[in-house]
Amino acid sequence: MMRVLMAAGVYSLGGASTVIENLADKLSKKGVDVTIGALKFKRTPSKAGCSVSTLPLHNVSKLKRFLNSFDVVHNHHPITNYLALLNNKPFIYHFHGAPDFGMGNLYRFSMLSSIKMTGHRFDAVIAVSESAAVEFRRYIDLSNVHVLYNGVDTNRFRSMCEERYRRWKPQFLFVGNLYRHKKVEELIFAMKRLVNKYPKSYLQIVGNGCMYNHLKHLVIKLGLQSNVELIGYVPIDELPYYYASCDVYVTASRWELFGLPLLEAMACGKPIVASSIPPHTELLTKSNAGATYIIGNLNDLLEKMIHVYEKADRYKDNVVAFAKAHDWSVVTERLLNIYTKLLRKNLND
Repeated sequence: MMRVLMAAGVYSLGGASTVIENLADKLSKKGVDVTIGALKFKRTPSKAGCSVSTLPLHNVSKLKRFLNSFDVVHNHHPITNYLALLNNKPFIYHFHGAPDFGMGNLYRFSMLSSIKMTGHRFDAVIAVSESAAVEFRRYIDLSNVHVLYNGVDTNRFRSMCEERYRRWKPQFLFVGNLYRHKKVEELIFAMKRLVNKYPKSYLQIVGNGCMYNHLKHLVIKLGLQSNVELIGYVPIDELPYYYASCDVYVTASRWELFGLPLLEAMACGKPIVASSIPPHTELLTKSNAGATYIIGNLNDLLEKMIHVYEKADRYKDNVVAFAKAHDWSVVTERLLNIYTKLLRKNLND
């Protein structure tokens, strides 16, 4: 039986932890013995089928033995890249990236430092998009870089969910952490104009973060209390009902390397309007799931929101098909092929 360590720095509510948990779950169901190892767990992985272990940093000899008890070490965080220096088995770095502004700068510095110091020990790199692969190659020239899109649970996120949170029509939705770079205020400004054409248009904003109070005050300032709703944190089991209740998923984010909510919305049969950053453009070009708008151009954002809403039927088949092609079970099968090739190479070296 193949043994795999999914390594992380801090295991929390972030996107990387979501990826780790879903890959671990699907790998376990395919007969792989998976352990999620982290320096610190802010939450316990919710899906069964794999072991959980705090990495024994206090004892280097013990840590080496622990690492080498696995066939593959699959790492998702910069700080745990340094495990590659102690590891004799195939080591994979899963590149999720980091923004180069705000609080992301510290994480990015840690990421770049770890890549420079440990990159020569990477047996493979997994990039979450073609845009991510291009970015990674700016830091280090490695040939063994695989593009593996993040996945979606199409049993949980599906097009036939109940519209439990439908308010008015057209209804738009944003899901994500309310950080500055998400630029959610642009969606609110767009709604101020949209109500002139559709007085009962509605925007739901799901998520928490440092911009929550600012956005709440902006809604009041613009007099949009009847058209914009800040939901706050929503448990994952409730999320499908929010996606199902909207007509269009919309995001103004200035930085992503993939964007899991876009894929979740597609799985629920919803078209997308997104800012024209490279990963969004990449996803929407490949999926034909909606439209991008010119970054910072509110007129273009408004135009695309109206267009995609009015032409939503044009995108319905595309979005569901693309999501099914990226179900976590499909993504995991591709990952297993990467593992197998690495193990064969390791045996032949």
